[in-house]
Amino acid sequence: MIQLNNDPFYFQPEQGAQEAFLFLHGLGGGVYEMRPLAEALLKQGYAVSGFNYPGHDQPSHRMPASTWQQWYEKVQEHYQTLLASHQKVSVIGFSTGCMLGLHLAADYAATSPVHRLILLSPFLKVRMEWYYLLQPERYVRSLSTIIRQIPRWRLPISDPQMHALALKASFFKTFNIPSVRSALELIKLVDGELETVNSPTLIIQSTADRVVCATGAKILMERLACPHNEVLWLEKSDHVLLLDNERETVIDKVVSFVNGKASAMGLPSQP
Repeated sequence: MIQLNNDPFYFQPEQGAQEAFLFLHGLGGGVYEMRPLAEALLKQGYAVSGFNYPGHDQPSHRMPASTWQQWYEKVQEHYQTLLASHQKVSVIGFSTGCMLGLHLAADYAATSPVHRLILLSPFLKVRMEWYYLLQPERYVRSLSTIIRQIPRWRLPISDPQMHALALKASFFKTFNIPSVRSALELIKLVDGELETVNSPTLIIQSTADRVVCATGAKILMERLACPHNEVLWLEKSDHVLLLDNERETVIDKVVSFVNGKASAMGLPSQP
């Protein structure tokens, strides 16, 4: 029986581990979104660490306001802590966590490089629907000083059992719009840094994602500096890949990537 909780974690195998993975969750979410992959990598002999960002670390009906600078400060603290006790530190980001991971990789490229990056549903752009008059980002920027909260009735997970479990583990029933605007500011910053990111990267994106624009994965493949990058396209999952229909495929691909095994899948280069 799968169980989810939103508690911060740091685990390593009894014999210790040379490499640690830092897990960075999505906006308005928490480490519950990533626990299945953390448990799988722990079984593979890696250390795993995850925490909830400021503004995401206490249960509340309404999501508190927080900024990307506050999130990133804690990301740096956890990264440096892992560097002090492990020879290699890699980063696994989900959604907005991908942007924090990319910024970290750019920031530390010359001093303490991120060993490798795994990006799940990277948040470069909000998905555009046919009935939107403007890009969703423009609505966020113009309305964030007027509207502070919007309801969050459903999580972007297609699997009904996992959706029910995630609702119990999640902290918030609203999205804080100023926090979304801050995440967009981070995306703009990272967009100017992509060519400096040279960590080997695995990107996993679903074409059925209802939250982010799937072409973000293609943009990353074209612009990241490291030539040793891979992308896996999915078709049956929504945004929260590790809790959805193809979660086992995601976990298997990540384990294969980190263990250095060549992909045996015939994967398309773009959706």
